[in-house]
Amino acid sequence: MGSTNIDEFNLMTGKVFAVLYEAFPIPVYLSPAEFEVPVGAEGEYDPITGELAGSEPPTHEELIFAHTVQWLIDTGYMTCGSLPSGCIPSLRTHFPNSRLTAKGLETLNAIPDSLKSESLGSQIAAASKSGSVELLKMAVGEALGIGAVAFGRYMGIPQ
Repeated sequence: MGSTNIDEFNLMTGKVFAVLYEAFPIPVYLSPAEFEVPVGAEGEYDPITGELAGSEPPTHEELIFAHTVQWLIDTGYMTCGSLPSGCIPSLRTHFPNSRLTAKGLETLNAIPDSLKSESLGSQIAAASKSGSVELLKMAVGEALGIGAVAFGRYMGIPQ
């Protein structure tokens, strides 16, 4: 059975969390290249039409990367800087000045009952470095669950 978008999302989330956690509090530049994500050819800008000539559609991996990072921003796990003025891509794939938010850091600093010793951020970073895909997906699932519960408490939703 092939991997699903959810599996790919969890894996990419783990990789992004690992980079942000290890760099915290220093902001980092996130792009497909930092995660060895293959990208479609960008083409060349035509100043007359204002379009890119010869560009290819984004790869599946590029879409997973871009939408995963954007989701992490939209849901408050991380923040990033803005793009240069006038730069409005149809798919944002570069995220300058990326950093965990308080919610993201709290989530990754949580120590699950099953481990009692190592934070989720440390687990995610170690799993990302070792290439342990299953451990990375499991730790990300737990981190996002903890984040959802914390957000629910913040919003006054009973548990």
